[in-house]
Amino acid sequence: MIREIFSSIMGEGKFVGRRFIFIRFKKCPLNCIYCDEVSKGEGECRVEVIPGTRNFKIYNEEEIEDKLVEIVNSLKTPDLFAVSFTGGEPLVYAEYLKKYSKILKEEGYKTYLESNGMYPGRVSFFDYASIDIKLPEHFEDIKEEDYKKLYKNELKTIEKLYNMGSDVFAKVIIMENTSVEFVENIAKDLSDIGNIMLCIQPVTPYGKVRRMPTQKKIFDIMSACGKHVDVMCTPQIHKLLGML
Repeated sequence: MIREIFSSIMGEGKFVGRRFIFIRFKKCPLNCIYCDEVSKGEGECRVEVIPGTRNFKIYNEEEIEDKLVEIVNSLKTPDLFAVSFTGGEPLVYAEYLKKYSKILKEEGYKTYLESNGMYPGRVSFFDYASIDIKLPEHFEDIKEEDYKKLYKNELKTIEKLYNMGSDVFAKVIIMENTSVEFVENIAKDLSDIGNIMLCIQPVTPYGKVRRMPTQKKIFDIMSACGKHVDVMCTPQIHKLLGML
């Protein structure tokens, strides 16, 4: 269920540069062409021993549930902003998230959800949330009706979190073939929900993705979206800095 637990800076989105403890979950039903999550050690979870050192200890999956709060406490630093449930797709394990986000909040931690938003019915309250809105070009082959269903669910998830009082924002990974008009329409839909920030993230070349979008494409998309929502550009700075 949990792949790894570690301390690092947030490398993307609205809270870029903040210190987080990341609880990374296995599995995601989607198969985005830029995804760098490699399946490994399915029965194991690696846990950082000292914050920010990349020194890991291997646990069996069964051990983690009883030790999760203890592990988070051991990785807490004075500059900690929040505990992030990330993936993979963490809402695959929605009941576990609901249980432990509540426990961690009772321990005084802020909670943060990083999700693709495909499961609006599984969402519970988090202090902060980042919902990754997918584009058709993120997939090698996706049917139009399947994409429309996914997008509708992403908006539902954002709206649900927003109405719960979560500080939720949307993130869109843009590629060299991304349409300015398409992303602007997403911004319009977000503005209909409420005051939702949109974070534009240029794709990091990986696997079959070889090139980032041009500076002109980035600026054109930001200008178009800025007519409707608060927008910012956040490249993956943790990768630029060689961090986890």
